Amino acid sequence: MPVDVRFGAGCVSELNERLGDRSAVVMAFEPATALGWRAQWTRDLGERLRAWVEVPDGLSSMARCREFAEQVWPVLEAESGTVLIALGGGTTLDIAKVLRCRPVEADPRIDQLSGVQRRTHPAGFDRVADALRGTAPWPALDLAPLWMVPTTAGTGSEVTRWATVWDTDVEPAQKRSFDEAFGFAQCAFVDPALTHSCPAAVTRDTGLDALSHALEAIWNRHANPFSDVLAVSAARKVLTWLPVALREPANVEARSALSLASLEAGLAFSQTRTALAHALSYAVTLEQGVPHGLACAMWLPTAWQLAQGCDERVDRLLEQVLADLDSGAVSSPGVARLQAWLASVGAACDPASHGVHDAEQRVKAALGSARGRNFIAA
Repeated sequence: MPVDVRFGAGCVSELNERLGDRSAVVMAFEPATALGWRAQWTRDLGERLRAWVEVPDGLSSMARCREFAEQVWPVLEAESGTVLIALGGGTTLDIAKVLRCRPVEADPRIDQLSGVQRRTHPAGFDRVADALRGTAPWPALDLAPLWMVPTTAGTGSEVTRWATVWDTDVEPAQKRSFDEAFGFAQCAFVDPALTHSCPAAVTRDTGLDALSHALEAIWNRHANPFSDVLAVSAARKVLTWLPVALREPANVEARSALSLASLEAGLAFSQTRTALAHALSYAVTLEQGVPHGLACAMWLPTAWQLAQGCDERVDRLLEQVLADLDSGAVSSPGVARLQAWLASVGAACDPASHGVHDAEQRVKAALGSARGRNFIAA
């Protein structure tokens, strides 16, 4: 995991000094302007800020990546070494991962030797789209330095090599995975203070995403002792602190714990990848518009029930996750305690409540998918 991580309230202030005399393009989630962050960053970065690109709320779709490439790539091409900074939630971070990949006309090895400036390939985003769809290899790329500044506690994208790109240009719409070694950012500034801007629904759904990453790392065929420790720690933090953050949005301790949980879960599933719950979630997001974190969480009880009894390690770790949860009901099955907790934060976990009436068939199909095969009970 090659990302240089800075963590703690106020750590984003280190970004200005770290940037030095390099120029930057900032891709920021849209509320950054209303929150006053755009004005502050513009003052701090001064002439080094070459462009500020706003990313409205929505899916990290192929169409949106194409649209933003037209704004970002000319700036990156104009000045070699310009840093691409992503400020926002999962959508912004994932789009930035794709946009750091600018296809160029010449072989980069030749350019490095000759010093010739590399120009964006005339085919532009089409070549990146083909690679994301798996219909062509990745072209020669000029990879922009990428820095991540998450403003939510859940995605973990700042420490993984992949991104989700929703391909709504095809019928039916497909979920594409950007999964390459060059997907890792250079550095990440995980500042819990930035998550205070999150409304309740975003706080909940991103917290559920972090919980899903942690549990999916536990019941995973690729788990290891390192990922186990991180995953258990992350899951316990979410179960303890998400209800607090929902009751007390300004609670500094809760926000810090959730940011750390998100980071730990990201580090854990960067080792294992995701499993059954994520495999089942994508269609629900595309078909029903259910936010990603909630779409994952609704399948966690199903996956938990299937995982129990398959592996002693998994059973032991799941009990550790629940150790501090509702101690008065420790005799209840783990899945029942999880369901009760999900209900307590307003997360309906019955698939039918989200318009899914063929859950059993979906589970059978998902177990045969790439992510489903990571599941310990597949």
